[in-house]
Amino acid sequence: MNDDMTRERLGLGLREVEPSPVPLTPAVSLAHSLQQALRGAVYPLTAEQLVWVARENEAPSHVVSLLGTLPRGRFPSVDTVALALGNASV
Repeated sequence: MNDDMTRERLGLGLREVEPSPVPLTPAVSLAHSLQQALRGAVYPLTAEQLVWVARENEAPSHVVSLLGTLPRGRFPSVDTVALALGNASV
């Protein structure tokens, strides 16, 4: 990408992103996002508390939105959160 293209992208609010050396599948990407979004969480937590933790960890909005779709109840671990979101492994 040349300097003019970079300035244009930055002017639009876009950042330059280095391509990932290892292609991530959606499941791996979501699992990683959940791990990052919920780091430091002390379980069990409700869906509302999980959303709060994710916001505190400055998680991407799509992860916060996904957590907001979780059913009522308490989640004992990030693994159960992932399972509830349809992701078999974290």
